[in-house]
Amino acid sequence: MSAHLLLAALLATPLAHAAAVLAFARPPGLRDVVNIGFALAAAVLAILLFDAAAQGESARIALARPLPNVQLGFVIEPLGALAAVVVAGLGFLHSVHAAGIVRAAEEKAPARLMAFTALCVGGALAVAFSANLFSLFISYQALILAAFPLVAHRGDDEARAAGRTFLGTLLAASIILLLPAMVGVYALSGALDFQPGGVLAGQVGPIGANVLLVLFVFGLAMTAMPPMHNWLTGTTTAPYPALVTVQALAVLPSGGVALLKVLAYVFGPVLTLARVSALGLLALACIGMCVAALIALSRQDMRERLAYSCMAQALAVVIGGLLALPAGLFASVLQIVATSCAATTLLMAAGTVNAIAARSNASEFGGLGRVMPWTFAGFAIASASMIGMPPFAGAWSRLWLITASASSQLQWAGAAVGLAAVLTFAHLGPLAANAFADRAPADAFKRPDGASILLVAPVILSAAATLALLALADPLASFLSPVWTPP
Repeated sequence: MSAHLLLAALLATPLAHAAAVLAFARPPGLRDVVNIGFALAAAVLAILLFDAAAQGESARIALARPLPNVQLGFVIEPLGALAAVVVAGLGFLHSVHAAGIVRAAEEKAPARLMAFTALCVGGALAVAFSANLFSLFISYQALILAAFPLVAHRGDDEARAAGRTFLGTLLAASIILLLPAMVGVYALSGALDFQPGGVLAGQVGPIGANVLLVLFVFGLAMTAMPPMHNWLTGTTTAPYPALVTVQALAVLPSGGVALLKVLAYVFGPVLTLARVSALGLLALACIGMCVAALIALSRQDMRERLAYSCMAQALAVVIGGLLALPAGLFASVLQIVATSCAATTLLMAAGTVNAIAARSNASEFGGLGRVMPWTFAGFAIASASMIGMPPFAGAWSRLWLITASASSQLQWAGAAVGLAAVLTFAHLGPLAANAFADRAPADAFKRPDGASILLVAPVILSAAATLALLALADPLASFLSPVWTPP
């Protein structure tokens, strides 16, 4: 199959996935088979497309031409190909876990939950493969609209309020800030296509670069940059399958991918002209990262603790991108991969504990590792990665972030990364340790059959993925070099 057909098939698969799940909602067994089957197909297509990109193949799909020199189009490039593998691969594991969790937790409208999860995966893939700012903007809006029903899935007053905050924050930021930034780039350069070296090269001065950088960073509110982060911390009313999609799999990582595409393909070396804004935004991201990790320590509800923990990890992506060095961009890419794997694992494990053991507070996790050893083994590995302990994935992104900070003579940014790692250890490390060290509770399971293989296997496999960067960091650096190296 050609790269062009692979790209078209991968982008179309989530749409077919959502339609098929709704069409075969009953019986539940058929629904789950359809859900897992389509997710597996997307994962296979993403791997094949990544291999095609590694072989130097390229492909472009143009769906419309709304303006001169502007297409609604999608293209294969290294950053998008890597993001697609992560999203689709973890999406397959999540689909398996969702099949078990909707039954164990007796979630209402499970087919709707699975369908909108598939649409979110499709939106994330569209963001990753966007060929220009216009396509990115349209894909970004589609992802927001697809994720909104997941946030408001429970349908009660609290869920509806969370949905309004989610939709209002992300749509308002994109229309009020991101859209004018896109128009500004078009006015300056006459084009919106992404290109290594930046479409703004030679087209903008320091004032314009500073203004555009602020508009883009705050307009892409999916990065959870303060004060645009309330959409993320408000999603904790959603069921665990929705939280995996929003916080770990599709929405939050897409904010990082979109920002990196803008910084690498729109600004490029021009980012050095926006040093004033970059330093201010960098300081805000560092403060927000440490504060989020500290707030996580104060939260007993696991949904809230993990939401703030994911926010701290997402802000590390912003920090790397703003350092304006290849090392910083590479660190951000590694951080996206590491956080997606670890956060997906943690949220799936917490969802399993909530459904099987009826525990939702951090204080109730003590001793559960003795009766749920595989689930908490995955939880411990993912926690170690989020903290940044070698040899897990989070260690390599932290190393590159600190290296990029030192190379930029911004040692305080590296110190903030280290402080956030200590605070992350404080809010995740004791949970994992106490789960195995404390005495097993006598009433561990509310379900006599315990956790099924559908709930345990995805946690273990996604946790194991945090070891992949130990062997793949160097090949990924070569694969991604075209992102920050102009031809």
